[in-house]
Amino acid sequence: MNSIVSEKTWIQSKIGIPYENLSQSYLRSETQLTTNTTIGFTLQANKKSTPIVTERLLQLNDQFVLTHIFVGLKQIASDTPTDLQHQAATVYTWENPNVFSGANATNVDAVYNGSIRFNIDRKDFIPEFPARAFRRVPETQSGSYLVTNGTSGTPAATFSGNGGYDGFPNGLYGFYPVDPTLIDGRQTLEIEINLGASTAFDDSSNSIFAVFEARGYLVVNAKN
Repeated sequence: MNSIVSEKTWIQSKIGIPYENLSQSYLRSETQLTTNTTIGFTLQANKKSTPIVTERLLQLNDQFVLTHIFVGLKQIASDTPTDLQHQAATVYTWENPNVFSGANATNVDAVYNGSIRFNIDRKDFIPEFPARAFRRVPETQSGSYLVTNGTSGTPAATFSGNGGYDGFPNGLYGFYPVDPTLIDGRQTLEIEINLGASTAFDDSSNSIFAVFEARGYLVVNAKN
């Protein structure tokens, strides 16, 4: 049986949401890193006045059933990123040194040494879970091969630098499964990564973001 059908059937039987009301969807929240001891994420649209263009937040009257969660990193070469820069930014599954190379940006590996907590209505859904579970170093990495100065028609024995992109082998790369859990836009939702100590991430003319993404099923206007 298709895994999506299995999930929706299980959710219908255990949580009581009709099968036909469950739409595959996702939530995404981003937090700019400065000097942090904890990194908090806001999932609800009514609690964030100016969302980033790439965020997908839960509306007040909607419900969402979590099935997988993810923590990633992105970098933009600006202190005031534009919508286009956000839209074009790659989300990384590890602390790629060819990307996060600034004096403080190199500290992003601290994110994956922290622990994540997810609290729903003052009850711990995930009390403490290693953020390292979301770290994925791909087999093919950016900067892993030399780029020649020549062309196929005019070969050259000199090189202009390193090229390549991080591999991304499947659509759930970097995600971790969780018990299917229902949340809604009116609950108290607290999600944070505890780093254990104050850590600087910000460099001049550079912005670092932690990205939290949840995959699952959306129920629109469930609270109307």
